[in-house]
Parts: sequence; structure tokens; C-alpha cells
Amino acid sequence: MLKFFRKHARGWFMLAVIAIIIIVFVLYFGSDRGSQAASVIAIVDGRVISAADFHTEYERTMDMIRQRYGANISPEILKQMDLKQKTYDDLISRHVIISKAEDLKVRVSDEELRDTITSVPAFQTNGIFDERKYRQMLRANRISAEDFEELQRINQMASRIEMIVREGIKVSDEEVFDLFVLQNQKINLQYVKISGQNIKKTISPSAAELEKYLTENSAAFRRSEQVKVKYLYFPAAAFAQGSISDAEVRDYYDLHKDSYRDKAGKQLSFAEARSLIFKELSTNRGAQKAQAEAKKARDVIYQENNFDEYGRTNNLVISRTGFFPVDNPPQEFTSVKGFEKEILELREGELSRVLIKDSGYYLFELVEKKASYLPQLKEIENEVRKHYVFFEKNRLAAEEARLILEKIKAGEPLDKVARAKGFGVDETGFFQPGDSIPKIGANQGDAETLYQLSSANPCPANPLFVNGAYIVFKLKGTSKVDRKGFEEKKAAYERMLLNVKQEEAMRSWLEGNKEALIKAKRISIKKQAQDL
Repeated sequence: MLKFFRKHARGWFMLAVIAIIIIVFVLYFGSDRGSQAASVIAIVDGRVISAADFHTEYERTMDMIRQRYGANISPEILKQMDLKQKTYDDLISRHVIISKAEDLKVRVSDEELRDTITSVPAFQTNGIFDERKYRQMLRANRISAEDFEELQRINQMASRIEMIVREGIKVSDEEVFDLFVLQNQKINLQYVKISGQNIKKTISPSAAELEKYLTENSAAFRRSEQVKVKYLYFPAAAFAQGSISDAEVRDYYDLHKDSYRDKAGKQLSFAEARSLIFKELSTNRGAQKAQAEAKKARDVIYQENNFDEYGRTNNLVISRTGFFPVDNPPQEFTSVKGFEKEILELREGELSRVLIKDSGYYLFELVEKKASYLPQLKEIENEVRKHYVFFEKNRLAAEEARLILEKIKAGEPLDKVARAKGFGVDETGFFQPGDSIPKIGANQGDAETLYQLSSANPCPANPLFVNGAYIVFKLKGTSKVDRKGFEEKKAAYERMLLNVKQEEAMRSWLEGNKEALIKAKRISIKKQAQDL
């Protein structure tokens, strides 16, 4: 049970996975029923999921992210969100739920749907459903009442299915106690740290050894493919001009007034927030116009093959680069999403798709390409020698760590074995197991290794490799379990564990039924997320 909980300790939220919850932000996930599919992603029981559906939802998601985080959203955060995969999964999951609801004869009446929508606090004024506020919210999020109500019907069907799945999930007292121990017991480790820098042996490779090393590790020394491009840039700021009516500003304020507060936390009045709202709306509108102009430019240039002429005719700045490695582009392009993959796929004279950056949109044309190559040893001998010595010393460090671990597993004291080899020994002090170890650092997977330690099994199966060093450690002690504290918090931990097991059950149900529908040929997948 502990292994199960550790795997899912950070939680999995069924409603986040299917992206169908009645809150303002998720209004962006409506379907664009009027769009026509130029390309099919999947067909589920005869229902077509088109590339147009995907791109509509993806853009709405990006709009929501920009509105919520503004300038604080970084390319790294966007990458972690993996919005493309999430949007793709949400679309498929939504249709899995629809199909299974039909199989199970789960129905939501018009009256039930109406009661649900009118009871949402965001749509109410003084506790009463406000038709004007409802329409304002839908209009602000560019979704029709028909599409929104369809989503809420699916949400209710999903909730009923979830109740069916969750009903049979139970937890035992032993499982609850294991969870309490997992989250509250601290450990103290005795450890030794060994890196290549600790290896005193002199490494002097011969020319033959260097040549062999270069051949076997050619990927590390191969010079990357280089390209030269020209491009058009459509910055959002350049398109931010335009009229925004007071009614639009007022609607936006009514929907987001809680977001506008002074330094003391007091809510700003409409008059005080007006200029901020105007700026936000102007920025968002500018991004939309910039994207539209970039797409228009691509369509024309693609058809007429007139990159330079189009730029001159439309008073656009055509920028050009010298040669640069595709995997190490100029700073300006490092946050352009999908840049490296897109450029690598282009042939000389070929036009890219419209690529997005926080501040605008890019359109590239590949001017010239130089193939990658592997230099001769004589050209890079010092570089190869440096790599050889570095990795050989680290190999020796790994071997030393393995030998020390074998001896302490056999019962020899860690401090005695380590000091005999000239390595110092230290202790972490008591800490709560997690992805970071005091005095050692963080490394993905450490938590699982630490959770498996016990008095009967005080050593890990293998040394850890953290921040360039091999770590051999042994459990020196554990803190006492507070039995009284467990009894006081038992109910809360029971609820927590039950929720996690139920969420896992729901996810398994969703994934299992997706696979079953695919096997039964009720789902036909035409494209994966990475193809979009």
C-alpha cells in the first residue's frame, strides 16, 4: 500500500483530467461546433474530433493562461504544463465519457441541467441566478450557451459515473497507519560522497584509446547541423491598438473583480481598475490580431512563394541570420515553442508553420543548411582527452561506491570502510523523506529509495548519483511514531487515502475504457498530440 501511495502521493484529479468543471477558467474548453475539420484527429462512435476542434481548444487554453498569469508565465512553466498533450487527452476523454454514459444509460434531464447551472455561485447575484451575468461570462470566454450547456451535461454524466466507480473503494486501518508513518516519520542517514574529483589516480590515455573513445562516443563530439534563416516577426504589442468599449471593460471587471486589489488587499473599484483592465484586454486583443496576421502571411507566402515581396508590400521587417547550430539557436529563438523541431524538418526555401513566443508570432523560411559532421581527432584532441579523463574518473568513482556498498551490506561499518579508502563520512540529521536529502541534494527517484529503508534493510540497492557524485548511505535511525497523534488525525488520513484510491480507480476506469473502445474499433485514432 505504501508503494501505491508513494506513486500517487501528489494526487490525481479526475476532473482536471477530463477538464469539465464549472468554473470560469474551464469555460475556455468549449467545443467549436461550427468549425469544419480539415484534418481528423479521432473518430469516437461516429463523432469526429477534428484538428480544428483541437486548435480552438488549445488557443482558448492559451488565452486563459495568459489572462491568469500575464507576464509571469515563462516558457519553462508552459513546457511543464504540456498543454498540447492535455488538450488532446481532454478531447479524447470527453468522448470516452459520452460513449460510456450511453452504454450505461446515464442520462441528465434538461431540468437537472438547468438546476445545476442556475445554482453555480459565479452565475448568481445575491444568491439568485443572474441571466445577464451568465451571458456576460459566456461572451467573455467566447463560448455559446449551447456548447457550455453540452459540457455541463457531460460533467454531470461524468460525476454519476465517478460515483459508481468510487462506491466500491475501501481502505483498511493498516493502510491508513502506513500513510501516517509515511508522512510523519523522519530518518537519519550516514553517508559517504564520492565523485571523480576524489579519484587521485592519474589518467593518461594513448592516441589509440582517444580514437576509440571518439568513435564510441561520436554523438558527444558531432558538430550540429547549422542553418541560416530569414523571418518575419509579429509582436503582440504592435497590434494592441484598437477600440475597446466601456461595456467590454465593465463586463471584464464584473467577471474578474476579485483579481483587482491594492497592496493592502482591498478590492479596487471599477474606476480604479479600469486602466489595468483596458491594458489587459488590449494586450490579449493584440496577441489575437498578431496571430491572425501571421497566419494570413503564411497562407499568402505559401501559395505565392513570395517571402521577400510580401514583407516589402506589407511594410514588414524581414530579418536574416547567419549560420547557427539548430540545437543552440540565437537567444531570441530559445523561447519560440517548437523551434528546433520545426527548423530541422524544413528544406531549403521551405516555409515554417506560425510559431509562438510569449510576445508574438514568428514565420521562418530556411535559407541554407549545413549538415552535421564528426571532426577528426587531431582537430579536437584536447576536447576528447578532457572528456575521456572526466568519464574515466567518474567510472572509477562509481566502482569505489559499489565496492563500499557491498561491504556495508555484508555487515561492515560504513565509517570504517569509507575511511580506510580515504573518504569522509557525514550524517544528514533527521529529515522527512522526499525528493531532496539534506547536505546531499535533490534527485528524481530518491524518495522511493528512501521510503524502502528499514532496520532490516538499511541500505539502498545501488549508490545514488546526485549532483555529479555517487552517494552510499545507510539508515542510522528513525524517529518514533506518535501513536496519539495518529489517533487524533486518523479520520483525516483515512479521507485522504480514500480520495487517492478513488481517484486512481477513476483514472484506471477512464484509461481502461479508452483502450477497450479502441480494441472494439469504436475509437479510431488518426493523429497523436505530437503530430498536431
